[in-house]
Amino acid sequence: MITSLNRKNEHHDNICEELLRERAVVLSRAGMAVSDAIELLTRLDRQIKEKTSFLKVLNRDENIQNVEQNIQTIREEINLIIEQFNAACRKAQLQYYYLIVTREALGLRRHDRVSEIYKIPAEKEKIRVI
Repeated sequence: MITSLNRKNEHHDNICEELLRERAVVLSRAGMAVSDAIELLTRLDRQIKEKTSFLKVLNRDENIQNVEQNIQTIREEINLIIEQFNAACRKAQLQYYYLIVTREALGLRRHDRVSEIYKIPAEKEKIRVI
């Protein structure tokens, strides 16, 4: 009788452990999706800053031929990257929402630490192209 009860308890403990592992995997995937989205935003932001600083150099240098054409091209490139950034921003916000929903579904109700860890930047405005 005792061995039967011990086996039942052991089986129950194994199932509980398996459920905990599954919860951890689900939360990990949701968190990684948000992290990946934020990482993409960081890369795109870096590209925007590089292009913007190059644009400032072009604006100061009057000796380069076709300066206006180059400036126009760089502005268009920056705006294209800004469009990508804004789309990635919306995707990151959606992934963050999925993470919060997943946490709620698993019974986790406090999300203040999560919002501190996963900071999603605001969308950017395009620069004017003349």
